[in-house]
Amino acid sequence: MDTIKYHDANIAYFSFKNKINEDAKAPDTKVFLEQDGSIDFNLKCSLNFGAAFQKLLKDDDWYLYLTVLSNDSALDEQIYLDQIYGPIPNEIGAVTFGVGFPVRIDGKLIKQNNIRSLDVELAIANKTDEEPGFNIAVKNGCFFKTVIPIWSN
Repeated sequence: MDTIKYHDANIAYFSFKNKINEDAKAPDTKVFLEQDGSIDFNLKCSLNFGAAFQKLLKDDDWYLYLTVLSNDSALDEQIYLDQIYGPIPNEIGAVTFGVGFPVRIDGKLIKQNNIRSLDVELAIANKTDEEPGFNIAVKNGCFFKTVIPIWSN
């Protein structure tokens, strides 16, 4: 099956919490550097899937990808920082699907490249990193992008 843009997937909720604030009730609005200069936070989101995408779930295995990049660096090109994925249940039974991702980025990478913000992307694809066409499937399946600033303590 060819992967195409899926306008039938929408973000319903998006938040993150720094590891150093994990006991706080409210989500954070900024990503903070840890003592060693690293970044460590948990991202939570809920997705709404429309009828067309729910039909696709019945016929194939689908995955949700979180990709963390940075354009805001000392380099001329975008830096790939992290990518995490998990399966989307075939029989979600409801329109909304919730998920959490732990994100950890080494402080040396942050400092070495003068990274001051994170580009966060969510994508859905029916391929894993072991299959041909994986990169284009994730690129075409991207349905949410945002930038999160990094703040020093």
